[in-house]
Amino acid sequence: MAGLPSYPFDPELLVGTVTEVGPTSAKVNLPHAASPEAQWHHGQRQGRGEVGDFVVIEVGDSAVFGRIVTIRLPEKERLSVEPELGKLREAHPVGVVQLLSTVTIHNGKVTGGISQYPRLGSRVYSAQSHFVQWIAQATSKDPATDKPVYLDLGSLVAANTAPVQLTPERLFGRHCAVLGATGGGKSWTVARLIEQASRFNSKVVVLDASGEFHTLGGAIRHVHIGTGPPAPASSEEVSFPYTQLTENDLFALFKPSGQSQAPKLRQAMKSLRLVQLESKLSSANGLCVKAQKAKQPIFDAQQKHAKKLEDPRADFDITRLPEQILEECVWPSGGTATAPDQSKWGGYQENEKGFCITLITRLEDMLGSPELAPVLKPGFLTPVADIINEFITGSKHRILRISLKYLSFAHSTREVVANAIGRLLLNLARDRKLTGCPLLVFLDEAHQFLDKSLGDEANRYPLDSFDLIAKEGRKYSLNICIATQRPRDIPEGVLSQMGTLIVHRLINDRDREVVERASGEIDRSAAEFLPTLAPGQAVMIGVDFPIPLTIQVSKPEAEPDSKGPDYQANWSREPEPEPKVMAVGSVLPQELVEITDDDVPF
Repeated sequence: MAGLPSYPFDPELLVGTVTEVGPTSAKVNLPHAASPEAQWHHGQRQGRGEVGDFVVIEVGDSAVFGRIVTIRLPEKERLSVEPELGKLREAHPVGVVQLLSTVTIHNGKVTGGISQYPRLGSRVYSAQSHFVQWIAQATSKDPATDKPVYLDLGSLVAANTAPVQLTPERLFGRHCAVLGATGGGKSWTVARLIEQASRFNSKVVVLDASGEFHTLGGAIRHVHIGTGPPAPASSEEVSFPYTQLTENDLFALFKPSGQSQAPKLRQAMKSLRLVQLESKLSSANGLCVKAQKAKQPIFDAQQKHAKKLEDPRADFDITRLPEQILEECVWPSGGTATAPDQSKWGGYQENEKGFCITLITRLEDMLGSPELAPVLKPGFLTPVADIINEFITGSKHRILRISLKYLSFAHSTREVVANAIGRLLLNLARDRKLTGCPLLVFLDEAHQFLDKSLGDEANRYPLDSFDLIAKEGRKYSLNICIATQRPRDIPEGVLSQMGTLIVHRLINDRDREVVERASGEIDRSAAEFLPTLAPGQAVMIGVDFPIPLTIQVSKPEAEPDSKGPDYQANWSREPEPEPKVMAVGSVLPQELVEITDDDVPF
């Protein structure tokens, strides 16, 4: 965006003079800040020195752009604003301006940071709304196409008539995070971003943890994992079969103890995969029986199928797993204590069976659980992996929404499946399947899936797929946009990878501290405004943004279903009358006694 929209140093907009300069801020005399009214300039309201106002400081051939963060009176003048006999005494307010960026006047180039500092006595001017809008949307270079793609996110809070339009590269090119407390407008912003992306030839996957984005329409495909009423009605029930999980995923689900159960579980999985590859090793009930059997045939089969056995996917009959664990509880050698036979296994070892009985019971319970059926008993439902592959390679849809609403939290199933979906997307990216087709992933309620690990101290199974996407996905055309109401639960290493932060109201001081550390020193002052943001308002901070920008996010066409309970409608109803319970031996009222012929003694 070449050229300035207007000359920024309008004498009518002069608000003060610089009196002190620091590395990141400057103190300014603001003689008009005590004025009871603002100034109007060309039909627009201009602050004359108010907290939150944007200003430009004249520095030779450059303009330093900043924001007023504090205003005060000198201590000796603090009573000067008190009325005295209907008059106000003269006041000399002083403000602090946070220095944000530099604008080169002759070519209109905007650069983040300060390349030339103001001098003492430099003049300070109020920044017009269209100038603020221009700086917010300015980039180091114009898009390389004649018809660039812009996403219409909202408008400046300072001037509702000034829209904010940003390129996808600036919003998502270095990943994005939407942060905010409950009721601040986080879901509204996510819905707006998805709708704007769907206007173009995009590919967007939405992992909907709560099911609130079922209202989205257009070129979108809705699927859900787990059994429940489809929302919307066109949503298709799908599965994530255990055969697409890894051994670590299953260990995270089954939670074997590290010393006795984990080795038997691992060997049982390997044996079941072996009998599937080498049918002659299978018994009548599909098991690999080892008790009193020769070792060599199994060793030969393991060597023959070594490459397939090393495949991390769990491709075996999981219904046989409890029984196969018992088949692994054998002595390591046959024969007798005085004459051991190392060529075959010995008989069953009852002590090891006893150690594994709790694991076997847990497995049998999980295999019969309807809540885990989408994973352990998927039936003929379409796997999520097939849906994703079709979506990327040839689907007419632009948005794929995967609802996790009906996927149980029991045994950490939801976290394990979501992590497996992330790993699937990352593997597709690493295999260069996204070249020419950038994929954007929205992860709602991200605190449920990031910085998670399962297991005990002896065996930890990190769920790190989305962490890896944040760290390396960008170079493979895979970007992520996380949304959460608990920034403090997001690893700082992940949050620091987010090039763009869209931050709604945050009240918790720990959440604000995390945002401050992630956004850097130059944007730290913006965090001070977070507790006062109105619903739908957000501060945009990022490495590709020359200034922190407060915007009003536009209403999405389809608002997400994120309403809480309606207490007025439910609590105002009259309670149902409680049925009367008669005590044993009590006499019924006369009007309730029905006399029949059988009651008459004659």
